[in-house]
Amino acid sequence: MSTDLRKRKITYTIILTSDSPAANYRRMHIKTGALAVVSFVMFVAVICYAVYTTITMGGYIERNARQLEQLVQMKTEKETLEAEKESLAGKVASLEETLSRKEEQEQELVAAHEENYIPKGFPMSGAAQIKEEDTASEDAQNDDGEDDEDEEEENTLKVEPKEEWKELIFVAAQGTKVVATAPGTVKEVREAEGEVSYVIIDHGNGYVTTYRNLGSPIVEEGSQVVKGVALFLVGEDNTETGYSIRKDDSYVDPLEMIEIKG
Repeated sequence: MSTDLRKRKITYTIILTSDSPAANYRRMHIKTGALAVVSFVMFVAVICYAVYTTITMGGYIERNARQLEQLVQMKTEKETLEAEKESLAGKVASLEETLSRKEEQEQELVAAHEENYIPKGFPMSGAAQIKEEDTASEDAQNDDGEDDEDEEEENTLKVEPKEEWKELIFVAAQGTKVVATAPGTVKEVREAEGEVSYVIIDHGNGYVTTYRNLGSPIVEEGSQVVKGVALFLVGEDNTETGYSIRKDDSYVDPLEMIEIKG
């Protein structure tokens, strides 16, 4: 018996139905080859999608890894900056404290400097008495106790106190020196025949002192002087010295300023 072997084509039928009783149904016949093509296309599409998804996810993961690395780096930098900030804050506080101490020291030095320039010293280098206003000068007497009318006074010029200056008259022995009562600048020097000589010293901060004497000044105008420098030398004919202090154009009592030690 001969068998007619023929290749049969396999077809697939897809039936589409509806839940509605009145609806018709449809049949679709799909051949094996078409189904294979469709399956292949779908397979390729799935593969492409999988590859695309893998690539996309790979890039996303890589981006996330880079971002995470950047975040870690930024966090590290932030911690470093915060530590540097704290260190700088400590240094700033230390510098401010040092600056504050220096300012206090400078203020103390300025105060000490100003205090040193206040005329508180004694205007004579040695012992001296303050001449009272009501003290009358006595005439010289001879050995018999009688007035010597024939002797004439060689020097009738005297240092009379200026009440408006609150001036004090100091009487000192020969060899004593009239001295500056504080450092300063010699503002004016005057010596004229028949007049009382004087030296004016500007000590700064509004303080000015005036020294009047019948002797000759031994300092020059414009020179810088220190406390205790000699202005006049006291001799036989110039034992009296007038001393006054002016503060901001107002005269003050020297006894309120002079510091007497010992």
